[in-house]
Amino acid sequence: MKKQIPEAAPKNRKTGLILVLTALALTIMLFSMPIFRTDTVLFSKKSANTFVGDEKYQSVRAEVEQAAAQYAGFNKTEVREDVTLRTKSDGSQSSMVTFSVTSQGWNNAWQIITSGLPSGSILAILLVCVLISFLAGFLGRSRISGGVAVAFALCTLLLVPAFAMLNTRIFSRSIGTVLSGAREADISALLASADRLLYGEKAGEDVAKLLGGMTYNYTFALWGLLPAGMLLLCGVLLMQNARLGSTLARGALYCFVIALCIVILYPYYVMFITGLRSIAETNDMYFLHMLPVKWVWSNFYDIVQRGVLRYLGNSLLLSSGATLIGLVCGIPAAYAMARMRFRGKKAFLGFVIMSQMFSPVVLLVGIARLMSALKLNDTVAGLMLINAAFNQAFAIWLLRGTFVSISSEMEQAACIDGCNVFGALTRVLLPMAAPGIVTTLIFVFINAWNEYTISTVLISTSSRRPITVGITQFSSFNMIEWQYLFASALLATIPVVILFLCIEKHLVTGLTSGGVKG
Repeated sequence: MKKQIPEAAPKNRKTGLILVLTALALTIMLFSMPIFRTDTVLFSKKSANTFVGDEKYQSVRAEVEQAAAQYAGFNKTEVREDVTLRTKSDGSQSSMVTFSVTSQGWNNAWQIITSGLPSGSILAILLVCVLISFLAGFLGRSRISGGVAVAFALCTLLLVPAFAMLNTRIFSRSIGTVLSGAREADISALLASADRLLYGEKAGEDVAKLLGGMTYNYTFALWGLLPAGMLLLCGVLLMQNARLGSTLARGALYCFVIALCIVILYPYYVMFITGLRSIAETNDMYFLHMLPVKWVWSNFYDIVQRGVLRYLGNSLLLSSGATLIGLVCGIPAAYAMARMRFRGKKAFLGFVIMSQMFSPVVLLVGIARLMSALKLNDTVAGLMLINAAFNQAFAIWLLRGTFVSISSEMEQAACIDGCNVFGALTRVLLPMAAPGIVTTLIFVFINAWNEYTISTVLISTSSRRPITVGITQFSSFNMIEWQYLFASALLATIPVVILFLCIEKHLVTGLTSGGVKG
């Protein structure tokens, strides 16, 4: 037995029905209006040293008129002329007249559907979605029918930009790139459909030539389908006794979150897809296929053979070591800055802040000489110390703020229970400061993981390079191996993602959880 939804208020249902019928009528009306405008140059001729009205102008004009007569059966055909005046060095003037025979086409949705173009099927599906949404909302009373009506109403909103994208792809890529010679493909079916739509099957063998000189755009009638879809959605919601304002607001929030996720995740999608393409596809500037024509999983095997795993191991060792050194040195220093009073405390804090002003690039020569003197040049250990040093100031300041936010009464209570200063720090303060420590850990680890400049200068042995320097082997002066570069970048993101997954739960830990005894 189907679960019935509460009967909609008569006023709401009447209003919803009016909106749905209005949306249906508006959709049919917009389908009958031109939504796709084309402008094709059928014939053109330039005539130099020609002035309007002179004998040469009349002769060329007659020739253009004769050419225009050949295209009399096409859509709205007209002869245009463009006059360009030029002044010579002696002060005399010359004139260039450019004649062109153009054909303008205005196509509605019905014509596109019957033309056989793949984009026409999108419009047909859109119309079916409108009808199904109307019938499901008008005849149904269950939650299932209401959900179906809302789902198909949402589909109408998505199919409008889908049509524009597919139609643009057909004329700009599927047809345009073949006509420009960028690629070879059998597009005879598309050319026949385009001829049927734009030229009434009168272009014949000249359709490819005509399409090469065609420009197009979309009219307001196409984008008017979006408000029609919104009217349909609002009407269906009212007929289902939904709270229109809150429902639309929640839907808009979901749409915003989905769009934001797509924007954020799209670079990773491109990185993953490009890492699995062949070298021919990665060098295709037109990006004709969203997915690889052939999935080349061997790209990952190739980069492993070229030492990428060794570079990842070096980066893991470098980042882990720098993070460990930064925390081991930063926690006592931050505790001292937060709890102890001593002479020169403010000066020391000022020095910590000033140290952040110096870029590693400015100190590069001194760093290189220091590492050479310590016999740490061209070693991962030297990079650990340098990265820990440059991240130490931030670690101290962040951890100091964390310790200051924790009440000193916690330590006093621990001392009363028998702990010394070190015991109070390790057993009470550190667990309570876990969120700040985790934040510091993430910052130092990612900074060390992404470091490039110092590693490039100090590391000369290929086997000791971190991943940021190692992947540069895929980028040379005359060629970039994009498939290997993106596959390596994809592997380089995995350790950072795993780190976040492991410590994410500690970021939401309360500062005082477990801090009060009994």
